[in-house]
Amino acid sequence: MSCYLSDAEKEYLQEKRTQAELFDKQIAVKNSALVGEPKNYKGVEYSMNQRGLYECINVDSSSPLYGVFTSTSVLHSIINKLEANASKASNVKGKGA
Repeated sequence: MSCYLSDAEKEYLQEKRTQAELFDKQIAVKNSALVGEPKNYKGVEYSMNQRGLYECINVDSSSPLYGVFTSTSVLHSIINKLEANASKASNVKGKGA
């Protein structure tokens, strides 16, 4: 069964769709906003977002710390591993000199 929509009805429905999409985008931005005071662990600043996930602040998108983490213990573990790998790399470079 088909139904006929007048031009005014089509415009109204399109306007409602546009408003709903805009509203969805605003909610997504609000949900991803950081809350509370930033914390610092070994020089890496991070904070919690509205969804309860942790994000590092001011990190490059190519960094292993870019993204969200489920808990501070996971984030701290990754920071510790990166620090350990960096010290191993500097020891290897130092031995060859």
